[in-house]
Amino acid sequence: MGVMKKFVLLAVFALLASGAARAEITPDEMVDPNYVMNNGYSITTAADVLILQSRANGVEPINIEDKPYYSNPFVKGVRNVFIYLDPALEDNGRYHHDIKFTPTVHDL
Repeated sequence: MGVMKKFVLLAVFALLASGAARAEITPDEMVDPNYVMNNGYSITTAADVLILQSRANGVEPINIEDKPYYSNPFVKGVRNVFIYLDPALEDNGRYHHDIKFTPTVHDL
């Protein structure tokens, strides 16, 4: 009977230990930019997650990479010139564009 008590006691401890670990996250936490960046992803990936979530919900996307001074018309114009000259720079048209199968001037 002593062996049976040990197995029952061991089973009770195993059940208690497995019930105590509640490592759960909600879907809202999974798309939170801070959560994404704290798990080793860049700010660009966090922005992409927010843009895709906004598109799925049908709301205006929020770009967390935009600085407050980007709304200045002069800064916006200079930034658009640099975006035009350097194809590596991104603008908000990355996810909101109409795919054309023939080349145009905007592809340069």
